[in-house]
Amino acid sequence: MINFRIITDSSSGISQQEAKELGVIVLPLTLSYKGHDYKDGIDISTNDFYKLFFEEEEKSLNLFKKPEFPKTSQVAPIDFLNCFKEIINNGEIPVVLPISSVLSGTYQSACIAKSMLDNDNVYVVDSNSALGSVKLMIESLASKQFETIEELLKEIEYMKSHLNFYAVPDTLEFLYKGGRLSKTSALVGNLLQLKPIIQLDKTGKLIPIEKVRGLKHAYKKIHDLLLEFPIDKNYPFGLGYSTKEENVLSLRSIISDTLPNEVKPHQISAVVGAHVGPGASAIFYISTKEVDK
Repeated sequence: MINFRIITDSSSGISQQEAKELGVIVLPLTLSYKGHDYKDGIDISTNDFYKLFFEEEEKSLNLFKKPEFPKTSQVAPIDFLNCFKEIINNGEIPVVLPISSVLSGTYQSACIAKSMLDNDNVYVVDSNSALGSVKLMIESLASKQFETIEELLKEIEYMKSHLNFYAVPDTLEFLYKGGRLSKTSALVGNLLQLKPIIQLDKTGKLIPIEKVRGLKHAYKKIHDLLLEFPIDKNYPFGLGYSTKEENVLSLRSIISDTLPNEVKPHQISAVVGAHVGPGASAIFYISTKEVDK
C-alpha cells in the first residue's frame, strides 16, 4: 500500500476540523474585503463571512449597484513547498487536488512548488472542479487504500469523468453583480421568479443548463436529472448551501427517492457563495454514468 497525503485549498469547503478527521491538509485562500484580509476558514468562518458580505449589501439603496466583491488570493508556492517537504519527511507522497485551474491560480502555485523540489514523487492533479465536488472526491480518496500511485491517479480520473453538480441560486441579483448576467436578464428573471440550474462543465466553469420558474420547479427538474444521471452509492455525495439551509432541505426532500442515504448539508465556500448569492443550494455527486457536459 502506498502512503499518501492529500492537499487541497479551502475553496473545497473542507473545514480545518474536517481536514483533521479525514487526515488531509487544507491550505487557506486569502479573502480580501473592505480593506481586510482573512485566512479562509481560519481567521473567519464561512458563515461569518456571509453575514459580513450580504448584510453589507442589504444596506445598499440600489439593489443592482455592483458591490465590492471579495478578492481571493491563491495559496502561495512557498506554502505548498513547505507542505511538500513536511509530508516527504514523514515518508508520505504528496497528492494535490485543488480547485479547477480555470477558476484559481492555486493549481499553478502547486506546480511551481513541485518544480522547486528535487523529487518526482509529488503529484499535482487539476480537479477541473470546485465547491463540494472537490470535497467529495477527497472524502472518497481518504477512505480508500491504493497499491500504487497509478491506481490512485486512475481513480481520480474516473471520478472526474463521472462527477456531477447541480446548483440553483435563489436570486439573480448576485450573478449580475458578479458579471455573469446582464442587468436586463437579472431584472426580468427576478420578476418572473426564474431560477437557473447551474452545472460544472469539464473545465470546472459554472454554466446554466436550464431556467425554471420557481425554486420548487427547479428542484423537481434536478430530480429528473438525477434519474437520468443516477448517484453512485459507492461514493459519497454532498448537499450544499450558501445561507438558507431551509432551501437545500427542501431540495433534499424533493429528490429524496434518488438519494442513497440522508446526508447533512454543508455551507459552500464563501468565494463562490458571494457570487451565487444568499439562498443558493446545490448537490454534488459521482454518477453511475459518465457525465458529458
